[in-house]
Amino acid sequence: MDPVVNPTRMCHIDSMSQVPARALIRSAVELASRHNRDAVLDTILGELERLVPFDTASVMLCDGDWLNVVAGRGFRRDTDARTLRFARGKSPRLDRALAARDTLRFTDPNEPDPFDGLTQGKLDHLHSCMAAPMRLDGAAIGLITADAHDKARFDEVHAEVLELFAALAAVAIRNADQVTELEHSRARLQGEVQTLAQEIRTVSGGTEIVGESAQVRALRDEIGLVGATDTTVLILGETGTGKELVARGLHSASARRERPLIRFDASAVAPALVEAELYGHVKGAFTGALASRPGRFEVADGSTLFIDEVGELPLEVQPRLLRALQEHEIERVGETKVRRFDVRILAATNRDLAAEVRAGRFRADLFHRLAVYPIQVPALRERRADLGPLVDHFTRKLAPRLHLVSVKVDPGFLEVLADYDWPGNVRELENTVERALVRARTLGRKAVRLDAEAARSLGLGVATVPAAGRGRRAVAPAAAELGPLREATDRFQRGMIDAALAASAGNLAAAARSLGLDRSNLLRLRARLRSR
Repeated sequence: MDPVVNPTRMCHIDSMSQVPARALIRSAVELASRHNRDAVLDTILGELERLVPFDTASVMLCDGDWLNVVAGRGFRRDTDARTLRFARGKSPRLDRALAARDTLRFTDPNEPDPFDGLTQGKLDHLHSCMAAPMRLDGAAIGLITADAHDKARFDEVHAEVLELFAALAAVAIRNADQVTELEHSRARLQGEVQTLAQEIRTVSGGTEIVGESAQVRALRDEIGLVGATDTTVLILGETGTGKELVARGLHSASARRERPLIRFDASAVAPALVEAELYGHVKGAFTGALASRPGRFEVADGSTLFIDEVGELPLEVQPRLLRALQEHEIERVGETKVRRFDVRILAATNRDLAAEVRAGRFRADLFHRLAVYPIQVPALRERRADLGPLVDHFTRKLAPRLHLVSVKVDPGFLEVLADYDWPGNVRELENTVERALVRARTLGRKAVRLDAEAARSLGLGVATVPAAGRGRRAVAPAAAELGPLREATDRFQRGMIDAALAASAGNLAAAARSLGLDRSNLLRLRARLRSR
């Protein structure tokens, strides 16, 4: 027996007046009062149960070459209806129903039903099925199906009921999705507002890289070259060299500069929360997730995401980041919905990532994905010619904050600074200048002069050994024993390094930690001291 397909009417009715309009109006009101997809789907099944006496029912939505069951009732307890999906073109009943303009009823007992064996009840085989396409703007977006074990169950059901109900359901699903998208957009805008507020609080000196040394000029050229593209950039450099400033320069040189640069500091987030911060989360995804929240990727959509201290990312979260970078899509924590994004990635680290890869602490594929265009930011000791411009920049920046009317910098001040290796780089220099200004300010003067004596009083060249020295400062011998300051500083640093290595039984990583240095920085410093 072929399926009953009557394009005009399936039941013996003569006019629309026989359709239970009151019940449909109630369904329309109920559906209109639901504003998210889960609630809408639950209401669709609840209202359908009042209208059609089914044993099993489903709501199915098209997804490319598949029909996915997004809600269902009457399935076996060991069957999660939402995991069911059917390939289009390979399920005759569903294909015909999806192509139809009206409700179809199937009663052929020899034709398999897609849900045979999955329903509750004594009989696994279904004997009657009704299906109506849900359409929007003339295109089918899915189906509403109702099945029964009794082949006569739907004899008294009007075809128009399911047809009109399917139309109401389609509109309700679309409206719910639009509300969700609006909420997502609002959350994203709120995130951008928060980020912009943070940017206003933390911006210092814009994107200008101060200095005219050959190294800084080459760095500016690189920023201009790659900044105008969407190429992923890995910014390398010691702590305090200005890697974030380079990231800001790259963003400002790009076509995305009208939108805010979004920053994520991998070293400042607990490992368990990294994924929630990057990809967002839904309400209830974990303890403390009191509301849904977009992640950095969503907030940065259409802009640039700067992942600072990327070398600190836990190994277990790296595969998901790699997938996000490859596929340009994410899923919020606790959610299965895929969200696509258009984000340019900039990353920075003070670690030797190649060494981290060899040690098994960083994925090689992620490293190569990030290092499409590496930029090395020079250390301050490699561009000592920029000390003058940098000190001038910092005094102009800090003087108003310290209520100083004027600051004069003597050449002697810069000469003393030039004899120091600046392991903390530009950040350490800024702190040193501020300390010098504060010391002058405490004397009650509004106009101050920074000279050689002021520089020597800052104690440059005195190191601290947190592990071996238990926080005690290691002070150099008397000046009469030393000779030139540079040679004395080198001898002092060699002694500190030798002591740290001895205390750590030759373990470079442990020695670096005890000295407050990165392992790669210690290796470079050790090699330089040996060459002198």
